[in-house]
Amino acid sequence: MDPATSANSRRVNVDASISSREIPGWAADTAGVTLRINARVVARLLQPHQDIEPQFISYFCRQMLSSSSDHVTAECAHFTIPQPYCHISHRSTWEEQTEQTFFYVAANHVSPTDLDLLAQAFRRYTYTVFDRFPITELVSMEFFSIIEIPVTPSASTGRLRYLIPREANEYFFGGDQDINFVQFNKGPRPASTAAVVGLQIVTTTAEDTSCSICLDDFKVMTQALAMPCGHSFHEGCLKEWLKRRNSCPLCRFPLPTAE
Repeated sequence: MDPATSANSRRVNVDASISSREIPGWAADTAGVTLRINARVVARLLQPHQDIEPQFISYFCRQMLSSSSDHVTAECAHFTIPQPYCHISHRSTWEEQTEQTFFYVAANHVSPTDLDLLAQAFRRYTYTVFDRFPITELVSMEFFSIIEIPVTPSASTGRLRYLIPREANEYFFGGDQDINFVQFNKGPRPASTAAVVGLQIVTTTAEDTSCSICLDDFKVMTQALAMPCGHSFHEGCLKEWLKRRNSCPLCRFPLPTAE
């Protein structure tokens, strides 16, 4: 086999081991300022031989709309913000990061109240996408956001309105027609106290390379907390994770939920 054919063969094998998916998006509006967001996820079809941190990148486009809502003025700013993937696993860290991001992108154009609401909408979308994919499958997760800002925004009402197309409705919510805040609150539920208490402490081995929540390396022969599926994590990391969602961070194995 000549070198060119060999290279093409390797490239086909690599391409065949991953899958790229375009994730349906939705929009959120407050005081005439609109956030439009969608995502792309690249997932591996085969398990890697070692833990590999996925790439996590947010792309923002800030558009200043003219007084007529059907076209955009010449001002259009673009931002690319790579972030450690572990940030989204920790709610307080992700809240702080998204608030800083939206301040950086649009603080001079949007009121603080509306900026906080847009960051909240962004987090809801990222969490909803994040919870659909086990970390072990991920190669990269990218979010594409457009913030449309009218030259003269309306007075802030402190309210956020979601605009969810049918495709996103079916993908995320199974096609329910009445999409509202209640359905957003039907996301991941915490694991029950009894289920968490029943988890076993194990001793790590050379095969346990790192905690996939914080991404810090395990020390050999140290104690960790294990899920029933066999995946182990730092005890503090896993207990904090299970306060927000009842599934394994790696394979989504479910524990009983809190009542």
